[in-house]
Amino acid sequence: MKKYDFIFGIGRACACSQALRRAGLQLLSLPWDWLATTSDGPDLDFRLHIMENGFADWLQEEDLKFVNHLADNGKDQYKNLRYPIVYPHDFPRDVPLHESYPAVKEKYDRRVARFKRLMAEAKDGILAVYMDSPVSAKADVETCRNAHRRLQALCPHVKVDFLMISLESGRSFKDRTTEDLDEGFVHVSFDFKDYRPGKPDYAVNLQMCADTMKSFAAVRDYRTRAEINAMAERTRLKKMQAAGANSSWEYFLIRRRRELARLWDLMIPRMILSRIRSRKYDHVLSLGMNCEPAFRFSLSWGGVESSPFSWSLCSDLRSLAEVLRHPELTGSEGFSFVDTALMWRCNRTGISFHGKQMLPVDASTIAPELLAADKADLAQRLAYLNEKLTRILSDESSKAIIFRVHSHLVRKDDINERLDAVQQALEARGARNYTLVVVTERAVRERIASAPNRVVRSVKAFNPGNAVVNPKLGDPIGWKALYAEFAPRKILPKKHAFKFEKH
Repeated sequence: MKKYDFIFGIGRACACSQALRRAGLQLLSLPWDWLATTSDGPDLDFRLHIMENGFADWLQEEDLKFVNHLADNGKDQYKNLRYPIVYPHDFPRDVPLHESYPAVKEKYDRRVARFKRLMAEAKDGILAVYMDSPVSAKADVETCRNAHRRLQALCPHVKVDFLMISLESGRSFKDRTTEDLDEGFVHVSFDFKDYRPGKPDYAVNLQMCADTMKSFAAVRDYRTRAEINAMAERTRLKKMQAAGANSSWEYFLIRRRRELARLWDLMIPRMILSRIRSRKYDHVLSLGMNCEPAFRFSLSWGGVESSPFSWSLCSDLRSLAEVLRHPELTGSEGFSFVDTALMWRCNRTGISFHGKQMLPVDASTIAPELLAADKADLAQRLAYLNEKLTRILSDESSKAIIFRVHSHLVRKDDINERLDAVQQALEARGARNYTLVVVTERAVRERIASAPNRVVRSVKAFNPGNAVVNPKLGDPIGWKALYAEFAPRKILPKKHAFKFEKH
């Protein structure tokens, strides 16, 4: 591994910068980080031309043309008519170009100045990194070798190395090939496309790419004291915004209130008992019967480990037992959209599922193509999650399976037989080394019998069905106590905002 003064990404898309940052090899924003290209072929030639030209004409207002509104990030996308560049992350939505352009230009001027300074100040070595994109034509070795030569000519005072990461479909990360092609040019090849359900075609497995980069290089901390302080201030402002604070004093008070709330939780008898009985599990999974268990887990631990039933609604224990035994039934007769709930109902099992799309409350305004895409994504995602659930249930990892049971079902005479059927279905699916945690409302808890691998816990009240994700209703402390007792061994990172946080 070689340590460089400066490492930067030269494309092809945002994933290159994202992987470098994840690897700890990029510390500040640079010109090529968040730009895409309209070119179907290799785009290194025009990128090198722009750098050789000192970025002189690469972002002129008269060259920019509006393309569309981007739903996923709330930005307006523009394309550059002089160069095949598109800007998906820079221009605020519905702001006229003549108003938004100065701030964008100023931002890129700062990045260009920083890039030139770091290139000029480097003494012991620079590394340029290029990655293919899963949806674009792949660069060939000679194209990258030529880019390497041109970069070296731009910086004759220091050795410039080049890392080329090619996408080779079907080649695993473990079996990746590495070629040292002389003069600091290294070519690595493997399949780094992200094949997880719901991921767009251009998605990249960033961790694989970051691990590859880290195996070749390290970088000195090239940030100035002012830049370090500015990054810390931006982080603080983001935390303030997330907390809903409008000033430093307000943020200070919010943090103190949170600390007092945590101390109060520790003093509550239910919390004390839960911590005494606490056990950590490799997996804490929700079995439904609605979204409240997953919602409450997210409040306690942040990320949620997804299962087919994390964000679902099931009112029939027999249907649940059947689909646990036969996961292939889910979606086997298609899904119907329920306007009143904005959920997809499985025509075969009657279980309803949330899609991923943020749909308008008025279902009559939903575009048909949006619904079609949401349904297709749901079917693919449920197939993946069912395979994942089968794998987790049957391996040696420890599992806590949280099962919230509606009180009207608990009051039925045959409730314990129905719960036995659900548990037997789990075991028929291969469940081992698990604890089924049946969660009821306190008033009906005594109706549930314990059984091997099954325990019963209660909360004062569940949230009403029309306010499942209201954190103040129901029994917040009871759920905190539950997830203090049945705790995850590893806290999963939160990969995106949940729907209830976006509203």
